[in-house]
Amino acid sequence: MCEQCAFAIPANDLTFIHDFTYCEVMNVISRKKLKDFYSADPGRRRHAAAFETWFKLARKARWRSFADAKATFGRTDVAAGDSGRTATIFDVGGNKYRILAHVDYTRQTILIEAVLDHKEYDREAWKKLF
Repeated sequence: MCEQCAFAIPANDLTFIHDFTYCEVMNVISRKKLKDFYSADPGRRRHAAAFETWFKLARKARWRSFADAKATFGRTDVAAGDSGRTATIFDVGGNKYRILAHVDYTRQTILIEAVLDHKEYDREAWKKLF
C-alpha cells in the first residue's frame, strides 16, 4: 500500500508501477509560511498545534471542489481579490487566524499566499494578493 495515498498496490504483480510522485494527495506549499507565522509571536506559538493540524489534514485531503474543502474544514470561505482571482480562506485557531490560499483542485495543490491574524485580515490588504 502506498503510504501517501493509501492506494492498494496489487500483492503479486511485479509489473505494476505506481506513480509515487503524484499520489493525488494535496501538495501544500509551503509549511514554512505557517511555521514562520506562528513562530514570530508568543501568542501565535500557543496555536502552533492548530496550524500543524490544519497542515496535516490538508496534506491528506483529496478535494475535487470547494465543497470538499468545506466538508474538511467547516470554517472555510471563498472570496475574490482585486484581480478577480479566487482566494480560499481557512479559519484557524478558533477564528483568530486566517490562511489565505489558492487551491488548484485539478493539480491537488494548495498555495498558501498569506497567513494573517484577524485584525490583518479585516484590513483587506490581502485582496491585492489575489
